[in-house]
Amino acid sequence: MDTLNKINALKELKAEEPTAARVRLEKFFDANSFVELEGFADGANVITGYGSVNGRLCFAYSQNGPVNKKHATKIADLYSKAINMGAPVTGILDSNGIELKDGQEALEAYGILFKNMSEASGLIPQISVILGDCLGIATYIPLLSDFRIMMETNSNMFMTSPAALEGADGIKLDYNDFCSGEAHATKTGLVHRAYKTEEDCLNAACQLIDLLPLNNSDIAEEQSNADLNREDEALNTIIADESSPIDMSYIISSISDDYRYFELQPRFGEEIICAFTKISGKTVGVLANNGALGIQSTQKAGKFVKICDAFNIPIVTLTDIAEYQKTSIGAQNILISFSAHLLLAFTEASVPKINIVVRRGIGSGYMLMNSKYIGADIVLAWPTAEISLLNKKGYVDIMHQADSAEYEKESSPYTSASKGYIDDIIIPAATRKHIIAALEMLCTKRVRALPKKHNSV
Repeated sequence: MDTLNKINALKELKAEEPTAARVRLEKFFDANSFVELEGFADGANVITGYGSVNGRLCFAYSQNGPVNKKHATKIADLYSKAINMGAPVTGILDSNGIELKDGQEALEAYGILFKNMSEASGLIPQISVILGDCLGIATYIPLLSDFRIMMETNSNMFMTSPAALEGADGIKLDYNDFCSGEAHATKTGLVHRAYKTEEDCLNAACQLIDLLPLNNSDIAEEQSNADLNREDEALNTIIADESSPIDMSYIISSISDDYRYFELQPRFGEEIICAFTKISGKTVGVLANNGALGIQSTQKAGKFVKICDAFNIPIVTLTDIAEYQKTSIGAQNILISFSAHLLLAFTEASVPKINIVVRRGIGSGYMLMNSKYIGADIVLAWPTAEISLLNKKGYVDIMHQADSAEYEKESSPYTSASKGYIDDIIIPAATRKHIIAALEMLCTKRVRALPKKHNSV
């Protein structure tokens, strides 16, 4: 065959109808930017390559069949390149499980893959997008990733099939109740976001890549045209009284460059909002109290703080905490455990940490929420702040000679500021300006020399 015939044969081969896996990758990357790697590896059942996402380098793979040794080795090679180049990896998962006929080689295949994912943990962002089945041992892939996105329906993630777990009474378990993206987004918390369509899932992954640094040495920063001196008078009246819920979503929007933010696990542990946003062009991780601390919210917040620390993302906390959720004794022990993990995450974090006490900062719950007691760099308070070891009732009841007036004085933010626990008391409308000033001051904060690993599970 002469050269021209060979070229024409290659053109015909390249012009074959693209598989669903390839179409997904081409939708994920910027137009015409996807470059395939190891495209002629027969029987690998996975497409791998690189391209740009909003102009930034990213590696990705998309499954096209069961996992075998070639499959895992191909993804492992992709990971090696991504680590060397310091760029994120996105996995599009849709596989009917392991290649059983491969026997122990199949286990070796997964071992190769998991080892590479573990080595990448805390070095480069890893995102899993589940658009079909993710079954059995394959469920470790998304759990070893930093972020997990899944379709609400028409996708399943489980280690053991619900059919195998059905009780002797013959009651059938509904996959949607236990294994769907909807279930994992609301009940288990294993998924950070769930959407109705593939396009929405892929777009969410692109939004994350746009917000995250390329690696743990990169800084997620860009030029911003947003007004650095912008104020919001609505914040001066957002607190109606001592007990009504505060619209924390509005506050996060108000301090953000374009009034938008990307929330993680919005329907799990709703007592805390965890979100990424841009403030003066910098990506910032925001935690905002949205009710009494519970098991789900403390678990969610602790993992979020670790992700921010691993990728050098500053943390801003909007604090309004007065109590823990009332639970059974057994659940209380779990709450204690996750609260300790949250405490450890904040104390270990060496990124810039800024706390805004919006209303209440009461007891041990306040201590957990990025207080100065555990290492916050800057703590600011609104004039509405109430900061105390005990709430008003507890203070008056325990301090027998105390009255409400004495409590008001003791819990005043001015009293905390006089003791050095608060750096400044600010007008709510100017919150964004004060956060920007603190971020600018802290931008050269020296971080620990030790490598910071993040393990999503």
